[in-house]
Amino acid sequence: MKSFFTLWYQATRPVPEPGSPHPAVLAQKYKQRRLIKRTVAVVLALAAGSYAYTYFADAPKRAHAEMILGVAKMAPGSYAEAIAHFDRAIRIAPDLAEAYLNRGIAEHHSSRRAEALADLDKALDLDERLTRAYNERGQIYLENGDTNRALADFTESLRVKPSLEGFYQRGQRYEKLGQHSNAITDFTAAISEAPDAPYVYRARAAARRNTADREGAAADEAEADRIEGKQQR
Repeated sequence: MKSFFTLWYQATRPVPEPGSPHPAVLAQKYKQRRLIKRTVAVVLALAAGSYAYTYFADAPKRAHAEMILGVAKMAPGSYAEAIAHFDRAIRIAPDLAEAYLNRGIAEHHSSRRAEALADLDKALDLDERLTRAYNERGQIYLENGDTNRALADFTESLRVKPSLEGFYQRGQRYEKLGQHSNAITDFTAAISEAPDAPYVYRARAAARRNTADREGAAADEAEADRIEGKQQR
């Protein structure tokens, strides 16, 4: 089989034209037409390949851009619009764990618990380090009355990375279960993560009152008042 460049050379080399149509002239014109067709096909293939490479190489950026737009929509409570952006991000990049996480959060706020759980499960399948996914899923389990799974998720979140939210949420669960000492331990750890969170001091104050530690409870309430006053100034 002749190479493209051989065909190109044969199609473009000068051929003397006789006074009347000659088989050599007709053959040359046929080669020229075939060369044009092949050239156009090659150019189109190269252009399509270049476009496809750019399109797919740029997919992560486009997916993240959609996700940023979705997160921005969640702030004012436009969850349906946020979900639409996360849908697009997932279509562009089906393995983007954060897109499933954020869509799950938006679905949770939209009271679509089943869909939210499915998305949070998928997010954790893709990236088991997403502490927010554990905490969000734990909240849904609590709403579904599944305290044991909720505690397991909050504990897993803290195993991956200690955080204010993880300690606070687990402390709240311990408090509701009547495990006041465990609750105080978690609230104290939450305060170590974020010393300026007044609601954690109030939560620990409530737990301390339930253990008859009135002095400690009063100190926590006073600290919460001080922080709130400082924040309001």
